[in-house]
Amino acid sequence: MVKTKVGCIIAPRKISFVERDLKINDEQVLVKIYKAYLCGSELHYYRGEYPEYISLPKCIGHEGVGEIIEVGKKVSRFNEGDKVIVYSDVLIGPSLADPLFSEYARSYTDCLQLVPSEISLDIAGLAEPLSADIYTIYNCGAKLGDTCAIIGLGFHGQVLVQGLKKSGIKIIGIDVVDSKLKLAQSRGADYVINSIKEDPTKVVNEITNGEGVDVAIEVVGKGETINQAANMLKKQGKLGLFGWVTKPTLIDLCTWHTKSLQIIMLKPPSFKEKIFWAEKGFELIKKGIIEVNSLISGEYPLEKLDEAFNRYDKDPNVIKLAVKP
Repeated sequence: MVKTKVGCIIAPRKISFVERDLKINDEQVLVKIYKAYLCGSELHYYRGEYPEYISLPKCIGHEGVGEIIEVGKKVSRFNEGDKVIVYSDVLIGPSLADPLFSEYARSYTDCLQLVPSEISLDIAGLAEPLSADIYTIYNCGAKLGDTCAIIGLGFHGQVLVQGLKKSGIKIIGIDVVDSKLKLAQSRGADYVINSIKEDPTKVVNEITNGEGVDVAIEVVGKGETINQAANMLKKQGKLGLFGWVTKPTLIDLCTWHTKSLQIIMLKPPSFKEKIFWAEKGFELIKKGIIEVNSLISGEYPLEKLDEAFNRYDKDPNVIKLAVKP
C-alpha cells in the first residue's frame, strides 16, 4: 500500500488535493507516474462546463505515463519495471485506472500499453490524445486532393494539420488565436482564417470558388463552430465531430438535411482501438511525419496543478501543458 495525493477539481476554477491509500488487487498494477498532461476536456470541467451527470469534486488526469512498481498475483502480461502508458477514463467513469494527476495510480491491464522502443516517456505520455488524432486522420473520409477545414488549432488541430497535409489534402485552418494560426501554417496549412477577424464561411467559399470544402473537422466542441463547419461544407460533404460537447447545444439540422451531409463521429471506441491508433502515431513520429515536441507549452510540478490550469484557462497561446509529480 502507498499513500498518494491526487489533484481534484472541487469547484469551478478551484483545484485541491486529496490523500488516498492505494492498494492493488490481484488483477491490478501500481504505477509510479512519470508525467501527465492537461487536456481540453478537463479545461471544460475546470470552467464548470461539464455534463449534468457529472458532479464535483472530480479527481482528474487521464493522459499519462509511468513505471510499474507492483504487480497483482494474476497479472501475467506486465512486470515490475515496465514503462507503461495509462489510459484512464476518470472524466466520464467508471474507470479501469485511477486519476493520473497523482504520484501513483492503480490500473487494470486492459488500459495499459508498453512504451515502444525509440519513444521517450515524454512523448509516450501523449498517447491518448495522439490516438484520437491518428484515428481521425484515417477515418474522417478525406481523400487525396480533397480540401479539409479544421476548426480549432490546439494540440489536436495541429496534429491533424500535419497528418492530413502529408496525405495530399489541402488544409484550411481556422482558429481565433493568431499564434496557433501561424503555427498551423508553418506545419503545412494552405490557408488560415482568424474567425474573429473574418467570416470563416465567406472566406472558405472564396477559397473554394463557392463549392465548399469536402471535409470539415470540428475540434472545439461548441454548437457555434459545429454549425460553422456544416455551413462551409459542399453538398454531401463530410462533417467530422471531434470536439467534446459537454452541454446541450443548438445544432442547425436543417443544413445537415439540405446538404445531405455525412456525419462522422471521430473518437476511438475502446481502449483496444486507442492502443492500436497510438501505435500508428508513434510510427509516424519515428518516421518524422508527425512532430509533437514543440506543442508542449510548459511543465509544472504536481503541487502547482492549480497554476497550470489557471494558465491553460487564461493564456490562449497555450497548446499543451505537462504535470510532473
